[in-house]
Amino acid sequence: MKKSLIIIISILLSGIFQSCNTSISKFETPEGIKMRNDVDQFVSALERSIDSFIPILQIDHSRLAEEVDVYTPPSIVTIFSNPKVNSGLLKINQLVGLDLPYKVLSYSEPDMTNPSISYTSPEFLIKRHGLSNNDLAAFSNDINSVIKSFPNSSISSTDLSKVDKDFGLIIKKSDFDFIATIENLKKDIQAQGDTQIFGEIDFKKEAAEYTIEIDPTTLILFGAPAPGGKAMNKTPKIGLDAFCQKLLIFEKEGNVFIAYNDIVEFSKLYYQKGTIPQRVVNYRLNKVYGNAITEK
Repeated sequence: MKKSLIIIISILLSGIFQSCNTSISKFETPEGIKMRNDVDQFVSALERSIDSFIPILQIDHSRLAEEVDVYTPPSIVTIFSNPKVNSGLLKINQLVGLDLPYKVLSYSEPDMTNPSISYTSPEFLIKRHGLSNNDLAAFSNDINSVIKSFPNSSISSTDLSKVDKDFGLIIKKSDFDFIATIENLKKDIQAQGDTQIFGEIDFKKEAAEYTIEIDPTTLILFGAPAPGGKAMNKTPKIGLDAFCQKLLIFEKEGNVFIAYNDIVEFSKLYYQKGTIPQRVVNYRLNKVYGNAITEK
């Protein structure tokens, strides 16, 4: 019975992944070409509106996925920073580092009817991290100055009624010190073969430049285009929080922890459902992280 179940699951996964691959031709249709161009125009407008911030990273999910024969709708995440704002928030709650720096997703839903904008909002941070409006005053001013460049009709709304403290957070304690934990994680991430590290932000070092003292806190940004594209195929908005992967390593009261997002929980938040490819990625991340932070 167990063997039969494994075979059935393998067939299902194969079918899902094959359907993703054969959908790449959508970008060769007039509809697909237009939508990709529309999303690209949103990104260009965004780039003009963030010229006063520090650029961190831009990831074109659909084009990266296309390079490995996987389809996902047009989806580009742009990450940019105001280190002084980051530092003030991290002083209050280190876990907010998982939602920093600023992130804006320019994308299309699978129906490819209209381009949309999604971003990490102050309201979300208030509920997830127990922050106040006063805590987020500077954050709000910054992100609102960027988002106002887009028509209200293009801003994707999210029902935050189900978001509570520590929503979608997975937190684990490491058996190693801070530096060894980072080294182990990076080594195991890169050992996956299909995964690349896009960047690393040392929040403690940034904070010191503003004479703000915080405990060691580092964010690693990485991703794997094929699994990520499959997980976003029907739910591209999760590209805001789940892809690229964001892994926070932080020290608190002498202990070292890692924190990362539960992909399925964010999919349920945005689409009221999770998918098999998302669960596959969740399982894979849990295994990689667990091995890296556990002393054998």
